[in-house]
Amino acid sequence: MKGLFTKALTSTIVASAMLAAAANAANAFDFVPQQEGEIDVGLGCYDGCIQLDPIFESIISLTDSSNGSRSRLFVDTLATTNTYNAGGSNELFFKKKDAGTNNSGFFFRPSEYNEGSDYSEETGQLEVGTYQFNFSSVLSELSIDFFDTESTRTTGITAINGESFTDWVARGGNNNLQTKTFNDVSSITITFGNDSPSGTGDGVNFRMEGAKAAPEPFSMIGAGLALGAGALLKNRKK
Repeated sequence: MKGLFTKALTSTIVASAMLAAAANAANAFDFVPQQEGEIDVGLGCYDGCIQLDPIFESIISLTDSSNGSRSRLFVDTLATTNTYNAGGSNELFFKKKDAGTNNSGFFFRPSEYNEGSDYSEETGQLEVGTYQFNFSSVLSELSIDFFDTESTRTTGITAINGESFTDWVARGGNNNLQTKTFNDVSSITITFGNDSPSGTGDGVNFRMEGAKAAPEPFSMIGAGLALGAGALLKNRKK
């Protein structure tokens, strides 16, 4: 009987580990909406807002240190051209091919903006902004892809889970791609690009993907033990 219980316990622990691994794989996904449009980050939207994945509790635009203003945020793909606020005093035009960020698929695109004048000096071609991303649940893993970072100490993470934290993305060549990964994240503040007073600055687009925290291994093992004990009692009755 002891051998039977040990065998059942071993099988249960192995099964629980497999379930945990499967849960992690199932929870991993791309956070970028698969449609173009503007996201409401506290500034409203010019032509209607697109919906975020429920993984986001909110995305809040903060005052960027390089341009002294909050920035707008869009989802874009280089497969199409897009015009926002057409005919308005601050018309934004996203080209089909960007000067340096030629990645495929959908990505988040900051847009430099002056709140006081409702004006974008580069009409949508300067990707600058600082945002706080609040998640609806703790992420066991969060990866951020940064596209075309070409300045020093201007793009990077400035806070995680409400605590100050500095991790700059290194300066790279034209059209570079760099990735940073973090664990156990409930919120993160990131600054992108740089608005240069002397002219066009550094524009940076980005993607996010990650995984929700899986159930605690011991909780899964406990549930598995209960199932194993039930199976053992059933066998004893037989």
